[in-house]
Formats: sequence, structure tokens, C-alpha cells
Amino acid sequence: MKPFSETASDARAKASELAEKTAENARLTAEAAKARIQVGYGRARAATGDLAAKASEQAGVAREAAGEVYEKGKVQAKRANSKLKEVAEKQPMALVAGAVAIGALLGSLLPKGRKDD
Repeated sequence: MKPFSETASDARAKASELAEKTAENARLTAEAAKARIQVGYGRARAATGDLAAKASEQAGVAREAAGEVYEKGKVQAKRANSKLKEVAEKQPMALVAGAVAIGALLGSLLPKGRKDD
């Protein structure tokens, strides 16, 4: 039978060896997790960059389309204004009759007041 001090020394050595193995396993696990996190971060960053680029491109397209619509609207408003002036000069009574008709139409669309009983 081994003396008690030798058994304690063996137990201490085995515990130290087990602690070293556990520490090494923890270090390897942490490194693997770090690598996975870095890969995930890289993927997320690339996806975010792609989305930002696409959003910027779409905003540019929308801005350009809005500018075109604005310009077309300006041209049509000028055309309508000149036609209205032309009608006002050539046929002022027709313009007044049209305004009265539009006023009557708008008046008919307004809600009726409530009558007290």
C-alpha cells in the first residue's frame, strides 16, 4: 500500500493535469467561438453593405423619377394656365358659366345642415 503523502501527491498531479486539459479545452472552444463570430460579423457586414448600396440606388432612381414627374407637372400647369388665359380672353362668359357649374357641383357635394325638430 502507498503511503498517504504519495497518494495525495498523485491526486494533486491528476487534478493539475485535469485542470490543464480543461483550460486547454476552454481556450480551444473560445477560439472556435471567436472565429465563428468573426465569420458571422463579416457576413452581416457584407449583407448590410449590399442592402445600403441597393437602398441608395433605389433612392436615386426614386429621386430621378420624382424630378421627371415634377418637370412634366410644371409643363402641364403652364399649358393649362395659358389655355385658361386664352379662354378668358376669347370667351369670358363661357369661363364664368364653367365656374358657376363647378361651384354648383361642389355645393351639391357638401353635407346638408341638420334641421331642428
